[in-house]
Amino acid sequence: MKKLLCFAIAFLSATMSFAQTGAEIVRRMNERIDSRKADGISVIAEVKIPIVGTVSTKTSALGDRKRVDVRMKERDVITFSQQDTTWIYTVQDNSVLITTDTIMSKVNSSNQEGNIDMFGDIVEVYDITIKSQNLVKWELVCKRKKGNKDDDYPKNITLEVRKDTYEFISMTTKMMGISMVMRDLKFGLTQKDVTFNQANYPGVKVTDQR
Repeated sequence: MKKLLCFAIAFLSATMSFAQTGAEIVRRMNERIDSRKADGISVIAEVKIPIVGTVSTKTSALGDRKRVDVRMKERDVITFSQQDTTWIYTVQDNSVLITTDTIMSKVNSSNQEGNIDMFGDIVEVYDITIKSQNLVKWELVCKRKKGNKDDDYPKNITLEVRKDTYEFISMTTKMMGISMVMRDLKFGLTQKDVTFNQANYPGVKVTDQR
């Protein structure tokens, strides 16, 4: 019994010594994401919009290349982009529109390493508290700071983060009746994953407006 009690005290002491604030957890999570961005990053988001329904997206980025898969009702569109060139492929029509945009070229040139910057400013914008935790994950509640009146930021966000690796699990939020869940953040892409290759779409109709 004494050994069990000593073990429990030692475990409690160790747990308290490694106690962290919500902000520290998010910083560690961001550090992990930043350390892997160069390998390529992808994330899934599901947005529920009144009347419209659910819009599902998967965004993938590697270097200056990006791919965004969008599914809305029975319409599937895949957009590939690299610097100033965009390939918009419509699945149901088996057609692709190729365009150029010099403005996007300037944006992308300053946005290298596949930046999907989801949480970079969350510590500055939100007060973060630990709502609950278990052996696997933390559940964090993020409330927009009172001094921040920027409505581009949702008032409340819920984050789930893995304890052992500080990996992002999910983010949920709601804004103006629109709810969103972000999940399945993964690393490790190849250029094939984010590049339009006409050979992969037999019979595709190409409209080139470059």
